[in-house]
Amino acid sequence: MTEPWHQETFGGGEPVFVWLHGWGQTGASMARLAQLFSAHGRHVIYDLPGFGQTAMLAEGAGTEDYADALAAKMASAGIGPAIIVGHSFGGRMAVQMAARHPDRVKACIIIAGAGLKRRRSLAFKLRAMALRTLGRLARLSDRLFGTRFRDAYVARFGSADYKNAGALRATFVRAVNENLVAEAKAGRAPTLLLYGSDDTETPPEIGRRYEHLIPIARFVEMPGFGHLDILSRGAYQCEAQIRAFLKDLADA
Repeated sequence: MTEPWHQETFGGGEPVFVWLHGWGQTGASMARLAQLFSAHGRHVIYDLPGFGQTAMLAEGAGTEDYADALAAKMASAGIGPAIIVGHSFGGRMAVQMAARHPDRVKACIIIAGAGLKRRRSLAFKLRAMALRTLGRLARLSDRLFGTRFRDAYVARFGSADYKNAGALRATFVRAVNENLVAEAKAGRAPTLLLYGSDDTETPPEIGRRYEHLIPIARFVEMPGFGHLDILSRGAYQCEAQIRAFLKDLADA
């Protein structure tokens, strides 16, 4: 028996939409956009494990574990195939769901989805390599000599998400280091990719690459939106793109 996930449900009939939020968020971040489709099918908005009111999975769980847990949750609730809508981290889960549990996925809508390695300059790569080496040395010193250099390293160089991850830190590290190329290629669900032109966390180049990897995919760049406000300020623009995608899906 799977652990309960906190959820909000509304609407009824078909299709069924499953809404998956981003890292550090809760299902509430998806509510505004989801409500725009309240008269169109049934909607299930989850707090993902470790966020909001849902208990975390095992320490260090990866996005494939999140997808497997979601598939089990959907099976126990009789949900599927469904339209999986994922933002950021939820987009990673959508890619994993399409690859690992195609029987539970009718289509995917990925908004500012992560999961592919970003293209970086040589200078960025060299700096990242130097910081990784420094981090390993700090960890080694702490282990051998009882120093506290690792804490100082995290305070100075760790991202806000990393610092705030708490018990989910191992999951966060695992997620940001994954590269879902094979999983994207394996999925067969029709996929809509929505990315804000001003997104610096998951820039449009990730969406364009997903479009080339996923067999049936449509990429749309949305001018003037960033990583988070694409769901709030950009809700109506997202709605228009999603409705067009759903119409094409119904006509196919």
